[in-house]
Amino acid sequence: MKRRLRTLFTIGGIIVSLAVALSCTWLWVSRQPLPRTRGRTTLEGLGAPVEIFRDRYGVPHIYARAAKDLFFAQGYVHAQDRFWQMEFWRRLGAGRLSELFGKDLLETDKFLRTMGFYEAAEQQYEGYDAETREYLEAYADGVNAYILNRRPCRLGLEFFLLKVQGVDFQIEPWQPADTVSWGKMMCYDLGSNYTLERLNLEVLRAAGRGKWSDFFSPYRKDMPVIISDQELLRSGFQLADGGGEPLRVFGSSGVGSNNWVISGSRTASGRPILANDMHLALQMPSIWYEVGLHGIDDQGNAGRTAACPFHLRGFSFPGVPGVIAGHNDRIAWGHTNLPGDVQDLYIERLNPENPDQYEVNGRWVDMEIRHETIQIHKEDEPYVLRVRHTRHGPILTDLQSWEKLGTYFMLPGETQGFPENMGFTALSLRWTALEPGQLHRAVFMLDKAGNWEEFREALRYWDVPAQNIVYADVEGNIGYQVPGLHPIRAKGHGLAPVPGWTDEYEWRGYVPYEQLPFLFNPEKGYIVSANNPVTTPNFPLPEGSEFAYGYRARRIAEMIEGFDRGITAEQIAEIHGDTFDLSASEIIPYLEGLDLRGEPEQPPEEESDRARRKREKRLAEELEALERARKLLLDWDNRLEMDSSEAVLFGYFYIKLVEETFKDQYPESSWPPGIGGRTQNAFYYLLPDPQNVWWDDIRTPDKRESRDEILVRSLRKGYRAAAEELGDRIDAWRWGDVHTAVFRNQTFGASGIGPIERIFNRGPVEVRGGNIQVSVAKWDMEEPFEIYHIASQRAIYDLGDLSKTLLIHPTGQSGHPAHRHYDDFIEPWRKIEYHPGLWDLSSVEEASRRPLVLEPKD
Repeated sequence: MKRRLRTLFTIGGIIVSLAVALSCTWLWVSRQPLPRTRGRTTLEGLGAPVEIFRDRYGVPHIYARAAKDLFFAQGYVHAQDRFWQMEFWRRLGAGRLSELFGKDLLETDKFLRTMGFYEAAEQQYEGYDAETREYLEAYADGVNAYILNRRPCRLGLEFFLLKVQGVDFQIEPWQPADTVSWGKMMCYDLGSNYTLERLNLEVLRAAGRGKWSDFFSPYRKDMPVIISDQELLRSGFQLADGGGEPLRVFGSSGVGSNNWVISGSRTASGRPILANDMHLALQMPSIWYEVGLHGIDDQGNAGRTAACPFHLRGFSFPGVPGVIAGHNDRIAWGHTNLPGDVQDLYIERLNPENPDQYEVNGRWVDMEIRHETIQIHKEDEPYVLRVRHTRHGPILTDLQSWEKLGTYFMLPGETQGFPENMGFTALSLRWTALEPGQLHRAVFMLDKAGNWEEFREALRYWDVPAQNIVYADVEGNIGYQVPGLHPIRAKGHGLAPVPGWTDEYEWRGYVPYEQLPFLFNPEKGYIVSANNPVTTPNFPLPEGSEFAYGYRARRIAEMIEGFDRGITAEQIAEIHGDTFDLSASEIIPYLEGLDLRGEPEQPPEEESDRARRKREKRLAEELEALERARKLLLDWDNRLEMDSSEAVLFGYFYIKLVEETFKDQYPESSWPPGIGGRTQNAFYYLLPDPQNVWWDDIRTPDKRESRDEILVRSLRKGYRAAAEELGDRIDAWRWGDVHTAVFRNQTFGASGIGPIERIFNRGPVEVRGGNIQVSVAKWDMEEPFEIYHIASQRAIYDLGDLSKTLLIHPTGQSGHPAHRHYDDFIEPWRKIEYHPGLWDLSSVEEASRRPLVLEPKD
C-alpha cells in the first residue's frame, strides 16, 4: 500500500512538474514579444530625442522636435504592438500568403497578383512629392529600427507558431511600398462595385427585367440625401433637371459608416461636435491603432513647430504613418465610405488565332503579359502565374472564380463552320485604385490643415478610396467635402459589363475637384452622412450605385432634430447606441388581421385517431403561440436591445420572409442576398402590392401565392425555427444570446485548433443593434445572427474643448495576446462606452508612467 502511494505521489509530482514547466515555457514564449515601453534606447536614424508616453489605455503619445523623427517613432511603436498584423497585411497586398500558409491560399494569392496591388503601390510611391516620400521613408526606418535586430519570435507569438510548423521565416525590411499597398487593399475592402455588375447580370438572367427592377428598387423619397438641392444652390452649384427619374441605388456590399457634425448653434458648448463611427469587418486585433503625434519645442511645449508642424490625436492604421481620422489643434474630421462607381468591367474580344491579342477599334492589339512567381510552403516548386492585361486592366476571367464569365459567340457574317465561326471574350477590370495616386500626400496635408481652405486643399489629393468627409473647427465652422476620382463615362452607367473593343464606353477623364459636392455651414446646423446618396438626381455627380438605403442617415437626423438645443456628448453617445429598426416598424403592421392558420396541413394518408388528435393539438398550440408572437411584435418598440425577445422573433421571421419571397427566383449561385438594406428597401415597395409577382412561389405551378400567404408562412416557419433552437418560451429569448460577436485573429484564430484559437480569439460577446441600425452589428443569412461587420471605432470630438474628446475601438491597442491591452476595449465598446482622448501634455503625463525615450546614436 505504501509503495502504491509512493508511486502515485511520484507520478503526481512528475505531472505537476511537467505542468509547471509547460506553464513557465508558455509564459516565457507568450511574453517574449511584449515591448519595452519605459526607459531609454539608442537608435540610428534619429535626429534628436523623442519621448513616447503610453497612457493607461495603452495609447502612445509621441513628442518629437522634427517631423521625420515623429514618423520614425510612429513606425517604431506600430511595430512594437502590431508587427504581425503589419506583416500579414503587407503579404496580403503583395499576394504572398502561400509562402506562410501553403497551397490553401494559392487562389487568394493568384487573385491579388492578378490585380497587381503591390505593383501599383510601387508606382504610386515613386510618383509622390519629396516631402511625402521623406515621411514614408522615416516611418519605414522606424519600423526597421525595431524589427531588424530582433528574432521573429520576439515580434509576435504568431512567428513562434510558424516556426513550430516548420515555416522558414526571415524578417524582411519594411519598405515604403508596403505602406502604400495597404491603401490599395483598403480600396479593395471598401469598394467592390465590379461584383455588383456581376450580380446585376445574374438577377436579370434569373428573374427578368421586371423583377430585377422591383428587387433593386429606387431610393425612397422619404430618405435623406447628404446635400439637398437647396443647399447645393446656396453653395453655388448649378442643378440639372433630373427628369423626375427616381434615384436607383443597389445597396452597399456591406461596408458602411456614420459621421455627422453639429454646429455650435445646437450644442451645449457653443462649438461644433463631430462624431464618427466607421464600419468594417470584425477582426482581432482591431484594424485601428490610436496615437497622439505632437511637435515639441526646445522649452518642452507641445504643439506645432516649424520643424514639426503636427499636433494631432486620433486613429491610425498599423503600417501607415499619420492619423486617418481624428483632430489636430484646429480642426476635426471623420469619414464614411462613398460607394461611387469607380470600377468597370469590359468585355474584351479575343483574337481566335492568338488569345493574347484583343480587339481595339477594329484591330488586334497585344496584351501586356507578366509572370508572377508564387512560393508555396511545403511545395518544392513555385507556382508561376501568367497575368494578361489590356488597356483597361487585368483579365479577371483567367481566375478560377471568374472563368465561367469568359464566353464565346458566333462571328457575324462568317460562312465557314466550326471552329472558324467562333469568337471568344474575356472580362477585364478598370479601377481607379489600380492607377498611381496621391493618398498619403493627402493624409499628411490633412493632418496639418488648420482651416476649411487647407482642409479642402488637402482633399484635392485624396483620390482613392472616395469618402464622405465631415469637418469642424475651433472657430465654429462645420463642413463636408466629397473627394476622389470619379470617372466621366463616354457612354453607359457602370451597372453591367460594357464592350471593350470600341472607344464608345471609355472613361473621358475624371470629374474636376471643383465640381465635386461640398457644404459649408448649412442653415439647418448639422450635416449627416451614412453612405446614403450625396445628392438627388438633379445633381448626379459623383455617379454611384452602391449607396446605402438611408435608414441610418434618417435615424441620425431624426434624433438630432429631436434633441433640444444644447446637445451634449452624452446625447451623441445615445445616437451611437441607437438600435431602432425602421424597416421592422414598417413590415410588422402588415401582420395585423391576418388569418394565421395559413395553408392547411395535409394529414398522412393513414392516420390513427390518436395521431390525428395529437396533430390537431399541436397545430392548435402552435396557432396560439403564433397569435401571441404576433401580438408581441405589434406591441414591440422595434429596438434591437440585448434583452429584447421580440428582436429574436423578428430576426427569425425576417430570415424566412426573405427566403419565402426571393429564394425561388433569385440566382442560386448568389444566394443569400444582402440584408443590409437592399431587401428592406425592396419590401418597402413590395408590401403595398399584395399581388406582386415576387410573392408568387414559382415552385408551386398550380397556385399563385399572395403577400398575405407569404407573411403567414414566414411567421410560422420563423417561429418554428426559433422554438426548435431556443425553446418555445418566447419570453426567455434574448437578442444578446443569439446576436454575438467573436473577435477572431485573421490567421491563427481560424486554425481549427481549439487551444490555439482560444489564445488569439475573444468572445462570443453579446452585442446590440443589427444590419440597418445606427448601432450597426451586421449578420447574414448564411450564419444567422453571427456578427461579421461592426463599428470599428467610435469618436466624439467637442471643438469647444478638445480635451473632452471621447474615443474607443473594439479590441485593444496591443496585438500580443498576453498583453493586458489586447482585449481591454471590448467590454466598453459593446456597451457604447468610451475613454478620454487625452490631449494636453500634462494630462498625458498624469495618465502615464515614465516615458520611453528614443535617442539618436552619436
